[in-house]
Order: sequence, then C-alpha cells, then structure tokens
Amino acid sequence: MKKILVPTDFSEIANKAVAVAVDIAKKSDAAIELININMFPANDIGTYYSIYSASMGSIDDAWEGILEDAKHKMDGYIDLYPGVNIKPFVLETEKDFVKELIEHYADLIVMGSHGADGLKELLRGSNSEEVVRLASCPVLVVKENLTNDFAPKKVVFAVDLSKHHDFIKQALYNLPINDAEKHFIYIDTDMKAINYAETKKKMQGLAVELHINNSFFEIHEAVKVEIGILEYAQQINADLIVMYTHGRTGINHFFRGSIAENVVNHSKVPVFTFVEN
Repeated sequence: MKKILVPTDFSEIANKAVAVAVDIAKKSDAAIELININMFPANDIGTYYSIYSASMGSIDDAWEGILEDAKHKMDGYIDLYPGVNIKPFVLETEKDFVKELIEHYADLIVMGSHGADGLKELLRGSNSEEVVRLASCPVLVVKENLTNDFAPKKVVFAVDLSKHHDFIKQALYNLPINDAEKHFIYIDTDMKAINYAETKKKMQGLAVELHINNSFFEIHEAVKVEIGILEYAQQINADLIVMYTHGRTGINHFFRGSIAENVVNHSKVPVFTFVEN
C-alpha cells in the first residue's frame, strides 16, 4: 500500500480518522494525502456575503480567508504527526464533495462518519454511504466511539459464501489485524432453511483457503442481514466489521449496496468495505 486518502473537515471525528490513518501508515510505510474540500456556497451567497463583507471587504476576500485558514489547520496535522509522510491538499470546487473525493486515486480511503444522525459538515452519514458505494478502493469508515489506537482485537467478517473473497484479502493486506480474533459470520434470514453444519464447514474452508488462523465461525439468525451483522458485532464486542458490497451496480444479492451502507451508517465500530462486482 502506497497512498491513504483522508478527507477532513477538522471536526473531532475527522481527527480520529486521521489518527487511524497514521496508525496504518506507520505499519505499512504508506503516505497520507489529507484533503480538505471546500465547495463555494453559491446557493447561500447572500447570507455568506452579509456575514463576511463588513469585516473582510468582499465575498472573494472572505473565501480566500477561509482557504488560508484551512491551509493553516492542515499544517497543524503535519506538526502533530512528525515522521509521517502527510501531504495536505486544500481544494476548492463546485463539484459534489463525494465526486471530488473519489476522483483522487488511493489504495485506501479512511474517513470519519457521524453516522445515521450526523448532520455535521461534510462527514455526515449520507456522504460516507456514498463513498462506500462509489469508491474503487477499500474504504475504512471510522466512528465516534473509537477511543484508543486502531488495533482491532476482534474482527467480524460478514460472508455469504459466494466467490467474493477479495474484500477479506484487502482487509488482511491493508489493516493491522493479523493478530486479531477473526469471526466469520453468516446471517440466516430464512428460518434455518440452510444446512448449518454444511455452512460452517464452508466458512472453515474459506479460512483455510486464505491461510487465516485464530478464527471462529458462527451463523446468526436475524430478520435482516444488516441487523444480524450489527447484533453479532455488539454481542462479541467487536472492534471492526469487514464486508463487501456490490456498490453502484448492485444486484439483488446478499450484500447489495444498501446493506453495506446501512451497516456503515448504524455501526458503533469502524467498518471496512470493498466493492466487488
């Protein structure tokens, strides 16, 4: 892994995402591209001008002041994490935040999310959902409940036993989880219509195929897949959820895009996703 992309709006959750990216970068010797995206508020130009015109002369002066302030805050990240290769970018755009973000190539995107109730700045839940759906690289969504360094001890791998295994490989490659307990979970929404013994055997075979040790295998009953994943993660006190999604071209499948997005939006722990089509 060479490049980790981290969007920031300088909020507390964004700062946590930066800290997680730094933990990962130190272990993988990756560079961090820190991006602050500023969308010129054309729709609110009257209000914007009335706020800043008296003290700064014009709307253009106000806008330049905001950009300069952002650059100063970005430099603060570099000072906070000496020895880490952090490249700050302050961008101004008329594009949508998500579209601007995903146009930047990266091996991994790490972003904070305020979740289902988040209305703060750019890192509200709806934006993280869209990044998960559209990004061509893995995405790690960090949550507000994270209090310590990013070193997961219990990881949930949500599987449907299809041929989609790259998301597991991506997680093992990008994240510091080699020493963690790895819990393979299959969600049964069909009232035991599946063969439980055979399903667990297939999960065990997947772990062997991917050379994964320290693993556990469980089938969890739930009315919806996303509810089952979240319930199981809470039940074992997991530190991380790993899953795949079909993204924007999702079909009517176990992990169509909406399921991954719902998990990302409602999870209390970080969620790692990868789009497989």
